[in-house]
Amino acid sequence: MVVEEVDFHSLSPEIILKYLPGKDCRNCGYESCLGFAKALSEGKASVKDCPEMAIMMSESLAGALSIKLEVHEADASMNTTSDGLIELNSPSEDSSVLITGNSGVTIKVLKLIFSNTPNASAFLIPTETKGFTIDHAAGMRLMTPMTVMRGLTSSAVAARVNHHKMIIPGLCAGIEKQLEQMTGWTVEVGPVSGFELPAFIIDKMEKR
Repeated sequence: MVVEEVDFHSLSPEIILKYLPGKDCRNCGYESCLGFAKALSEGKASVKDCPEMAIMMSESLAGALSIKLEVHEADASMNTTSDGLIELNSPSEDSSVLITGNSGVTIKVLKLIFSNTPNASAFLIPTETKGFTIDHAAGMRLMTPMTVMRGLTSSAVAARVNHHKMIIPGLCAGIEKQLEQMTGWTVEVGPVSGFELPAFIIDKMEKR
């Protein structure tokens, strides 16, 4: 898939390191988990080389790392999605609720990421960002408590889950307190990188 690089931050060594066991056991063939994370980000190692990592997390990182996006100029057509609620990997009532923008490119890439990481499921709610991807929408402050509340309401996601918790994009941090007051939902700031989302979700599952 061809997209603008700035819109989807790849998995850096620092991001990958957060989801490794952190034991520096050297069983992967590297001196430290950071060294292993760097090798993974450069495509020089496989997550299977780490015998200490849980299977679901290992498969999630492997899936995200396998995706390569070609860089080009942004599409001026600003395609948007008309979907109000998107199901990623057959979510259940306790699955995460993710907030994003209504850029068609954003939705396509997130679907691609989750199709490669089947252990992570979620409900995805596109909100009105005028077709801009999250990088641009955040800079233009297009994602607001009001647009998110409208997205929650129109999606009727509250009837599909047994909780009132949402995850907003990391680049949109700063609206969470007002958003909680407006919606009554608990708001967690998620990762900046869309590629990190599956690992972020699985990490939360493993800590329950």
